[in-house]
Amino acid sequence: MSGLRIHLLPENVANLIAAGEVVERPASVVKELIENALDAGATQIEIAAENAGFSYIRVTDDGHGMLPEDARLAFSRHATSKISGAEDLERIKTLGFRGEALPSIASVSRLELTTRPDGKSAGFRLRIEGGTSKFQGEIGCSIGTSLIIKDLFFNTPARRKFMKSRSTEQSHLTQIVELAAAANCPVRFRLILDKREILNCPKTQDLEERLVALYGKSLPQQLYSVEREAGNIWIRGLIGGLHRTRPNRQGMRFFINHRPVEHRGVAHAVLQAYRTLIPEGRFPFCFLFLSVPEDKVDVNVHPAKREVRFQDEHAIHNLVQTAVKHTLRESGLSSGSVLEQPGSGFDPVFRPVPEARYTQPLSLNWSGERVKETCHTYLENNNPVSGIPDEGEEITEVRVVGQVGKTYIAAQDAEGFFLIDQHAAHERILYDLLCQWPERLPRQMLLLPMTFEVAPSRSSLLDQLLDFFNKLGLEISPLGGNTYIIQTQPELFEKGNLAAMIIEVLEQVAENGCLPEPAELHDLTLKTMACHAAVKSGERLQPEAMLGLINRLKKHNCMPTCPHGRPYIFRLTWKELDKIFKRT
Repeated sequence: MSGLRIHLLPENVANLIAAGEVVERPASVVKELIENALDAGATQIEIAAENAGFSYIRVTDDGHGMLPEDARLAFSRHATSKISGAEDLERIKTLGFRGEALPSIASVSRLELTTRPDGKSAGFRLRIEGGTSKFQGEIGCSIGTSLIIKDLFFNTPARRKFMKSRSTEQSHLTQIVELAAAANCPVRFRLILDKREILNCPKTQDLEERLVALYGKSLPQQLYSVEREAGNIWIRGLIGGLHRTRPNRQGMRFFINHRPVEHRGVAHAVLQAYRTLIPEGRFPFCFLFLSVPEDKVDVNVHPAKREVRFQDEHAIHNLVQTAVKHTLRESGLSSGSVLEQPGSGFDPVFRPVPEARYTQPLSLNWSGERVKETCHTYLENNNPVSGIPDEGEEITEVRVVGQVGKTYIAAQDAEGFFLIDQHAAHERILYDLLCQWPERLPRQMLLLPMTFEVAPSRSSLLDQLLDFFNKLGLEISPLGGNTYIIQTQPELFEKGNLAAMIIEVLEQVAENGCLPEPAELHDLTLKTMACHAAVKSGERLQPEAMLGLINRLKKHNCMPTCPHGRPYIFRLTWKELDKIFKRT
């Protein structure tokens, strides 16, 4: 190190480095400008963007506005109106505070600021290009502030090269606006993308009303209020039921002191509350707001302010888990609450079926070990090995005994006893049938076309996939805004919610960050379609339906796992049962 000389970086280079931390993508710019508008007391914020924000971004608010001298100073690094001394860092009350956003944005774009404070007859305009001031002067304008960002990353082409696709970046941008709108119900938000209005949320004091305005029918049909207090910390918000879960965490949103954040501990607390109530790998819907004293939470742990740290993580975890559990129990969603209520109409765990009436010659020669063997063989050879004997082998009689927990079909034959997961088994049957149509799936017209809404951040992605869905028998057309209409469905889609299936595919694709390869996308969609069309866990089945399911498993020579690789059949021979009960 002795041969190296230390020198100060030029200001423009320092700003470019800061921009690399703060301005990750166009959505980052929108986030910073919205936070500034909210801190300025805005009650109306309008965002417009073109080309996913790379060509043009405008954020206009009706907040306090700035004097000319303050506007000029705002583009100096570490200049801020939100903190004065080190002690303010212990109790940050504003969304922005670092004083890096505006100079960082200005250093990688062509920026124009127009602002006017209340009580002034004229406003002030300032233009900056790549961090260099180009123009400043008085102008007539409304009270508040408007920032226009053009040609983002024009002077850092390497950064632009690493951006995702236009639809992905547009989705990120829209999601930032959605979260800001959800966190600030009393503020009106309007979003325009490529001259098309995506969001228009009027002011409200009601969280559910705001979420309906944001997400429409893509919300769970029933939402349940969460509210709890522990000392000087409280939690409130909304959670969804058990049947509209999602394949990822995109429906789990957390806000600390009205700041949208990611927090593993809070997410873990919610998942613990839902544990045993929803399938593994599925995630609930929730919008939860935590109010924590400013000196008990550190929001200064991430350059983009996405993460926070609590002084007492354990207390926060307990409060969240207890609050969500209480709501689930009080709403009758927790299985424990049903068992505790006499006369609640709780369905018996085991419902026998008279065996003499429901018999069918059939062979299902699988055991727990056999399932493992056949799965291993399938993965090794990429060939389905069903474990079902050939036609020439002896056929044994299968009797349906009953339904266990409205989830498993119990049956027996001369060799032993077996259980079948009704949902996973039906899912396998439908998936195999769908895979037999490699090109276009046969379709049927809906008697009543179905309209549905997607989240604004998913509309551009759905527009990209309309032709793809059409090949799968789903004729979908946009109706304007975020509303679409379904006119046909695949013939093999026997039951299930088409809109929920489409939304789940969009969520899975969005989680990847880019469009999968065509074959991967096709397979993912068929799996999702089969899952949504299959009989559900918890659904009561008549004996004829149970026999029908078993018959279809044999007819289609299905391998003994669902499309996601989970076994759906388990068998015990009479000898194994006798051994368990020590009869031998």
